[in-house]
Amino acid sequence: MKVKTMVFLLAALFLVFSVAQGSEERADLKKLAENYAKVASSGDAEAVGKLYAEDAVMIMSGEPEPIKGRAAIVKNQEAFYRAMPDFKVEFTSILFSGNHIVFEGISRGTHTGPLPIPGGEIPPTGKKVEIKFAFIARVNADGLIEEDRTYYDTAEMMKQLGLMK
Repeated sequence: MKVKTMVFLLAALFLVFSVAQGSEERADLKKLAENYAKVASSGDAEAVGKLYAEDAVMIMSGEPEPIKGRAAIVKNQEAFYRAMPDFKVEFTSILFSGNHIVFEGISRGTHTGPLPIPGGEIPPTGKKVEIKFAFIARVNADGLIEEDRTYYDTAEMMKQLGLMK
């Protein structure tokens, strides 16, 4: 077999393996993304927590510090679901890049419970909110979210709750 032919075949095999491996990784990310989309609207903070690594970090608009660790993320979600028990998420687009998932979406809910904020709580207003957001997750080798960056317009949320003009 000629050297050029052998090099070509090896390169082709490498390319096929790389594409197959990328497809497998993308399938895993897609499965995680679909699962996240389902549980985010479930009101089940424990189910959300199971999608995160034990040492995960959540960086979120309105939070003065990163939320560190699965237990703290679950506690944060529980408080949010208490504030808006009918909370639902609609993902309008999902993108994958390397070990990242990027969601764009709209969250909706009715503020019927106390909403924790830095320095206290906002008592229930009974108002409905509809907020656009972006969610960027970095996924570890075990298929769990190791870093979550969620961005939304906190001022818009405060306006919809009737707390700002």
